[in-house]
Amino acid sequence: MVEPVVRLGPVSHIGIAVEDVDKAAAFYERVFGMGPFHIQDYEMGETAEYYLVDGKPAKPSFRAALAFYDNFFIEIVQVTKGETTHTRFLKRHGEGLQHLCFLVEDTQSILEKLKAEGIEPVIDYQFIGTHDGKKTKIHEVYLNTDMMPGGTMIQLLEYIPVE
Repeated sequence: MVEPVVRLGPVSHIGIAVEDVDKAAAFYERVFGMGPFHIQDYEMGETAEYYLVDGKPAKPSFRAALAFYDNFFIEIVQVTKGETTHTRFLKRHGEGLQHLCFLVEDTQSILEKLKAEGIEPVIDYQFIGTHDGKKTKIHEVYLNTDMMPGGTMIQLLEYIPVE
């Protein structure tokens, strides 16, 4: 067996890009019994230390619905302002499964190893939030893997304790 370039942690969540988050969440709840979904609005320019799309600063706004299942969640995302990987996905494919997110440790080390494979961030941002009831720095990176074999964007998610 060949040793992988990097080892990812467990799956954190799947991300579904949609045009109308309220309509999509209501559909999944009513038809499939998913949820309950909790819908929130996010202004990335206000909460993120930085937010980069292909190396350029961006300040998009989102409406996101989250449904939690133990250590996994479903995220339904509607971009309400700006361009992101989600809006690019919608233009190319329409609504659907946009990313698969894995928990990781030491995001920077992983990014250095992936660079040799031509895998680089298209979005990279950090913000202070809460994880397991504790103040935490959250580092999220979306990779350009949607243009590679398999066609799925991989997201890395790292929770960094804040003292």
